[in-house]
Amino acid sequence: MALYFTDVFSGSADWIVTDPHAQGTIVKVSQGTGYVNPKYEYQYSLAKTNGRLLGLYHYAGGNDPIAEATYFLNHIQEKIGEAVLAIDWEQYQNAAWGNTNWV
Repeated sequence: MALYFTDVFSGSADWIVTDPHAQGTIVKVSQGTGYVNPKYEYQYSLAKTNGRLLGLYHYAGGNDPIAEATYFLNHIQEKIGEAVLAIDWEQYQNAAWGNTNWV
């Protein structure tokens, strides 16, 4: 059985968060060590209220991996155990792209 999740970020409309075809919503929380999605708390709450399975992710900036992980975790402490945690590892805006040891 496959699960369908929507991936939401600050530019996502509410209908994407609550897409009736999706069983879950994964919300971008942070990127690098200087960005937090200004809508992440709202989007997470909206997904939770609508009964979605929950996920939270950090978009890798490719700098100090410990600092980035700490930055992410510091913004989601109260949600650990409620949501699946993930990292978005992409080439765009990722200084460590190609370094398979970074993650």
